[in-house]
Amino acid sequence: MNSKISTNHFLLLAVALLVSCTSKDANPVFDCSKSTLALQAPTKIDPADCASLGSITVNATGGDTPYQYALGTGSFSSGATFTNLGAGNYTVKVKDKNGCDRSQTVTLIAPGSTVSITGTTPVNSSCKTSTGSIAVNATGSGTLTYQLNSNSPVSTSTFSNLAPGTYTIKVTDAGGCSTQTAPIQILNGTKYSTDVKPILEANCAGGSCHSSGGAGGYSVFDFAQVKARAAAIKSRTASGNMPKGGPALPQPQLDLIACWVDDGALNN
Repeated sequence: MNSKISTNHFLLLAVALLVSCTSKDANPVFDCSKSTLALQAPTKIDPADCASLGSITVNATGGDTPYQYALGTGSFSSGATFTNLGAGNYTVKVKDKNGCDRSQTVTLIAPGSTVSITGTTPVNSSCKTSTGSIAVNATGSGTLTYQLNSNSPVSTSTFSNLAPGTYTIKVTDAGGCSTQTAPIQILNGTKYSTDVKPILEANCAGGSCHSSGGAGGYSVFDFAQVKARAAAIKSRTASGNMPKGGPALPQPQLDLIACWVDDGALNN
């Protein structure tokens, strides 16, 4: 009897060992340190500019297919290409059938896109007209747009039919990454030597008024003295108080004086 129990016990132990070994052989644990799985240089498309998006395609070799891929902390899937990626560093991963995985860092670079206004060419208007213009020279990424003051951006770099005044030009690159602005002044173009000086000397220097040592307090023959009082001259001629005691200047002459003062009372 004892011999039969011992034999049965032995048989049961042998069967248990056989089942255990068979189970392990059916689901072996793969040694990933011996895997040939590798990541090759990825196929990448850098963003064309800051508004465009790039992509990364993961290239894997070795190991046992099928592969699965992941980007950063994302889930693994069968897709090897990741799109809609801006500039930056990304971690791409691959995992094979055996559960072995590899990863690498991929950098997408957006091109430098610094707009530079290299020059502006203003053309002066005439007094009380809108005949001025501005031509802008600029460099930057892609097709540039040009904006005059708060107007809508346009693709042309020349602005016409401008009245005298100060304008702001803003140039923006194709992706909206970089902008540069520049103030530009359109002058009336009125000249002191040929437009204003003859008016003052003919109308305001007579008698004891604005001649040298006259009662007017300054001489219209001295440019420095005229310039120092340019704003007052504009105001007094416009109000009819200058020339003193004489008829008011005709409107075209008043306009020339006002335009010259508005331009900064230049010695031109």
